[in-house]
Amino acid sequence: MAVGSVVGVLVGDVTVFVLSRVVVGIGGAAVVASSLGMIAHAFAPGPARAAASGVWGAGVGAGIALGPILSALLERVHSWHDAYWVLAAASVVLALVAERCVPDSRSDSPRGLDVAGAVTFAVAVAALLAALVEGRQGWTRPVVAVLVGVAVLATLLFVVVERRSRAPMIDLALLRSPAFAAATLAAVSVGAGAVALMSYMPGFVASALDIDALGSATLLLAWSATSVLTALLARRIPSHVQGRTQLAVGLVGIGLGLAALTGLDAGSGWARLLPGLLLAGIATGVVNAALGREAVASVPAGRGGMGSGANNTARYVGSAVGVTVVAVVATRPGPGAVRDALLDGWNVAAVVTAGVSIVGGLGVAALHATTRSGLRATTRSDGRASL
Repeated sequence: MAVGSVVGVLVGDVTVFVLSRVVVGIGGAAVVASSLGMIAHAFAPGPARAAASGVWGAGVGAGIALGPILSALLERVHSWHDAYWVLAAASVVLALVAERCVPDSRSDSPRGLDVAGAVTFAVAVAALLAALVEGRQGWTRPVVAVLVGVAVLATLLFVVVERRSRAPMIDLALLRSPAFAAATLAAVSVGAGAVALMSYMPGFVASALDIDALGSATLLLAWSATSVLTALLARRIPSHVQGRTQLAVGLVGIGLGLAALTGLDAGSGWARLLPGLLLAGIATGVVNAALGREAVASVPAGRGGMGSGANNTARYVGSAVGVTVVAVVATRPGPGAVRDALLDGWNVAAVVTAGVSIVGGLGVAALHATTRSGLRATTRSDGRASL
């Protein structure tokens, strides 16, 4: 993360800058995945891990809350480059602190890097996103069909590679577990719903509501800061309320909050967005607090890193696809003034992301009900409950 940030600032070339962001993304993915793995190693299942997972979820929200504010302030004071210097310095400090203070943890069965799986998965996602973007110019164009074909082929190759690999990036057999499937679906849903629409919001309010960068970052706090506070308070949720119940309720709550953001018109101001942002923020905090815990609890002991990596991959794939879909829906060409078109596009995008969140919540609830039914059936047949 530090090296990518510094190179991106020092080398004044667009291509190098984009590649440096890829490097930062790879580093960030490693940090996020390993962080949950360390929590799973350090805290036994129960209240302690629930509290630690809540802090982790709050950290995710805090980064989203502070990043735009810090960037906007530094740009006003000096230069947009400063945000990258701050990221580089923070990365170095975090690395040194982790090296000195965090005990090392290793799997009982060390695993290699699944290069083939990573490449085929990356190609599949990239081709899908490119197809969605190109589709804005016409869904029947040959380039769209080719990209969709590449996405399908790469996905099939990924499945084949993972099934044959001795150390797969994602053990596909885990998808047969309702717990793992629920955590993965929740991660995809929160990425394609709340994160996708909130990522688009700063640019939208700047163009449609004439709010500057600092103002839009401050408005975003109504969602992100609320999610931080809720994630920290989530540890007080009674222990008998299961994590998947929190995920289902939280996703439905996110959907309701996003739905409240629709219906904007030319007379709407920033205050019109506050109720929906606050509701979505509360629900996102509940989801973030439970998601980390469920990600590592849904995989076998000693595989917390895989659970964390798979869950965060699902979240960011959902975000990437969701952001692209929001951009396609919200910026589609249409008659009338540019501002009216932006408002109409936002209203549609809010409904779409709300629908994604609610459907995801209902899916998690259905998987939770399947697990409970299976446990009751096992108890009746064996006289005891087992997994």
